[in-house]
Amino acid sequence: MESKKNDILQAAIRLFSRKGYYSTSVEEIAKESGMAKASFYKYFQGKEELPLEMCVILEKNIEQDIRALYSKPDLTNYDKLHGFTVLYLRNLVENKVYLMMDLPEPSMLIFQNEQLNATFEQHEYKLYQWVCDCLIDVFGTDIEDSAWDITFVLKSVVFEYIRFFADRMNDETIENLTQFIIFLSKSLVTGLKNTDSVSHLWSTQGWLTESNLDNPFGQGRQINSLLHALEDSILLSSWSLEDKQEYQQISALLKEEALKASPQKGLLKALFSYLEQRKELQKVCHLLKNLLDLAPVSE
Repeated sequence: MESKKNDILQAAIRLFSRKGYYSTSVEEIAKESGMAKASFYKYFQGKEELPLEMCVILEKNIEQDIRALYSKPDLTNYDKLHGFTVLYLRNLVENKVYLMMDLPEPSMLIFQNEQLNATFEQHEYKLYQWVCDCLIDVFGTDIEDSAWDITFVLKSVVFEYIRFFADRMNDETIENLTQFIIFLSKSLVTGLKNTDSVSHLWSTQGWLTESNLDNPFGQGRQINSLLHALEDSILLSSWSLEDKQEYQQISALLKEEALKASPQKGLLKALFSYLEQRKELQKVCHLLKNLLDLAPVSE
């Protein structure tokens, strides 16, 4: 089913890029994806769900990449800002988000269904919240009142650049844009810190009320901390030298796989299964599995 849904999304993206969102019909999308119009409705209730699905995929990809980035030990503030900006830009380009940036209608609410609009806004809010989280983490909590203003300045620059140059973007242009965003971020932070008073255009909560959102930054740090705890538990155990070396090797393999942007869940489960044979490691393994989305549903 997922492959069929992806076929529909890719077909929709191609048509949106040629004709625009509002000029593209469900029938055309179905035909482009190699299926009958009736088959389209097995996967989506209507065309309105497609940009929402694109946003959901983008969110999942970025969250996964942030978690992998913040799982790495000894990150400098530059590493954080550079790594975050690159992964954000790369996902925007690869997921063709720029096709939804310049809708012809003046209203930003592209769905007739209010529930879909609310869901779309929540996903959009989360994407911008992560930018704020990164800025505050890098530049300190004293910029909290200005974080949303900085976020929307950066958003405007990024979206306009991608809108015009997305089809020509590669590793070099993404790096160039990243360096400019880092320069602009530092300049805005410095300027705001050196200003006695400034009128904030956006509240500290953005345009939506604050909600309990999962934070991949914190998750990444927790993963890194738990991996260290796992290593320490093995090192400080009273096991034989041979057993210690064996479990240290398994722990190293787990760490290597867990820190990848797209870890193999089957391999992780097998490594955890081995480590959990030791009662001393079961608690930290349980916590790690929860963070890596490996815990059974019943848990």
